[in-house]
Amino acid sequence: DNPEHQVTLSDFWIYSTEVTDQQFSLCVQAGVCAPPDALDNHGYADAARLHDPVTGVTYDQAAAYCGFVHARLPTEAEWEKAARGPDANLYPWGDASPSCDLLNYDNCLGKAANVTSYPGGASYYSALDMEGNAFEWTSDWYAADTYLNSAAEDPLGPETGKQRSVRSSGFD
Repeated sequence: DNPEHQVTLSDFWIYSTEVTDQQFSLCVQAGVCAPPDALDNHGYADAARLHDPVTGVTYDQAAAYCGFVHARLPTEAEWEKAARGPDANLYPWGDASPSCDLLNYDNCLGKAANVTSYPGGASYYSALDMEGNAFEWTSDWYAADTYLNSAAEDPLGPETGKQRSVRSSGFD
């Protein structure tokens, strides 16, 4: 949503890949996380797809996983900074148009891919799959007018809302 605006962010840490089925399964095995929705994650129990991004998780499941690994979900501003870099690239890899050698989108594969499959699509900060493969939760509530009134330093989304913000795009 708009308008485009500049913000200043404090230092933060973000995973270089999406959370994998294997990583998430450790949280499930520990009894902290509920398993993903089987209809939205067909490969969760498939040993050949352990390194695919975990899909079919709610915001609460994603937040529970973050608590399990002593982390937190990024804010929308942090996610965008990790994706666009210091030069505000149009895409994580720069301004070149998306293609199936840069990201898993538009049914390039027809399913989620290993989280390290697209090194050419890495962001300035070496984060992979910031576009494509799977949607990603942020910690912020969604509101179409957030950017009209957000802080210029370490902005947070609205305090409450009806739905959480997601970023990126899926493989389909």
